[in-house]
Amino acid sequence: MQTREARAEAPSLPPETDSERRQHRRHAVSNLSLKGPIRGDVMNTSPTGIGVQTNESLRVGWSYAFKMKHGSEMIRIPGKIQWCRLVRLMRIDDNEYLPVFRIGVELAGSVWNKSQVYVYP
Repeated sequence: MQTREARAEAPSLPPETDSERRQHRRHAVSNLSLKGPIRGDVMNTSPTGIGVQTNESLRVGWSYAFKMKHGSEMIRIPGKIQWCRLVRLMRIDDNEYLPVFRIGVELAGSVWNKSQVYVYP
């Protein structure tokens, strides 16, 4: 049996591999990033959500207005954080580490139907 400390040090993987919990298939993307107060790289998309990698821990259940940029296109996307997991610590130098989080965002409304930014590979 793991202790509470051991569980805290070994974060579970994000639920992105759990296809039974997904309404829609995810599609990997590249060159799609979040700008503004919340910065990060969009790792994958679906019609109802995005998976993001960021250095910020975001509060589950909170809603944010994301700014998404692809090339010269910029759109605002309202979304709600469904999960946030620390996936690793990236070494900056001998004494400094930068956290890397993966977050799952549920998008409000059918954003992709109104945007030319959503591109499947």
